[in-house]
Amino acid sequence: MKPFNVLAGIVMIAMLASFAPIGGEGFTMHVNNKLVIEHYFTSKAVTPRVSLDATAGHGAISISYNECGKIGTHRKLTLKDEAGHLLKEWKFTDSEDENSISIDGKEIMAFKKADRKTVTLTYSSKTVSAGRLLAVLTLENETQVASKK
Repeated sequence: MKPFNVLAGIVMIAMLASFAPIGGEGFTMHVNNKLVIEHYFTSKAVTPRVSLDATAGHGAISISYNECGKIGTHRKLTLKDEAGHLLKEWKFTDSEDENSISIDGKEIMAFKKADRKTVTLTYSSKTVSAGRLLAVLTLENETQVASKK
């Protein structure tokens, strides 16, 4: 009976582990201290879309990126237009204590133009050198709360 109990235990652990995103990469995004994205990168993950308006986009945007349970080094955020042209890049100091990186929403909203309604936000670090597309940001004029799409 012992081999059966061991096998049953292994099967039970495997089943439970398949439901939780253990390790791996993911991030959260807060706008004005409100969680708007919690995303884990998987093979079926769809890039999140967030609407920023003139009011919500002028506050603090904070991103916490999880590199398999570690805080990255040489971290930066990159903002690009629809054609992939670099608009802005933010570099962050290395920290063993602080995973969150923050930018001022005014800096993103400054790139809104009549012919530019969306921009992309990408994270990269020493480990994630190719970069990870975090979100597509829709820049709105209307006064509305930042929301998930």
